[in-house]
Amino acid sequence: MVLTTYGRSSGFCIDPIEKKPLNQFYPGSSVFSFGTAGCNLACKFCQNWDISKSREMDTLMDQASPETIARTAHRLGCKSVAYTYNDPVIFAEYAMDTADACRELGIQSVAVTAGYIGTEARRDFYAKMDAANVDLKGFTDEFYVKLCGAKLNPVLDTLAYLKHETNVWFEITTLLIPGQTRL
Repeated sequence: MVLTTYGRSSGFCIDPIEKKPLNQFYPGSSVFSFGTAGCNLACKFCQNWDISKSREMDTLMDQASPETIARTAHRLGCKSVAYTYNDPVIFAEYAMDTADACRELGIQSVAVTAGYIGTEARRDFYAKMDAANVDLKGFTDEFYVKLCGAKLNPVLDTLAYLKHETNVWFEITTLLIPGQTRL
């Protein structure tokens, strides 16, 4: 397999870290945010569907190597780089290479993720991350199957892994969708 989005982003932005949302990881700092196209879930309520479900390479207009991203974040005074807009496990190789380049400049790496990742990939991916915000979208397998096209247990496994087997700072976002509390 070849990652066709490597080095190509749907956009770059400087955000407050709280927008990721991480409230206890370098509060008040700036984070350099970027993502690519694609997602491994199919959430019916996705707020970034135009990016995450894009099949159009035209949405990937901005190009940057991992080293360019790290240098730009450093030059702009960002304490961290966030892999966001779509799930970074989709562009894991690009995110991991960028995390390596960031680490060389003392910049932290932040995964904004649904936490839906296999065991071996999880270990490799989170070895490069300093922080993560995991979006726990619901509390039942039925919710995940019907509204996300996925299963709950891999997300719970990721949360347990982050807590017990890493030093990655993580915070959990819990989604509330009116009318979906029974699932």
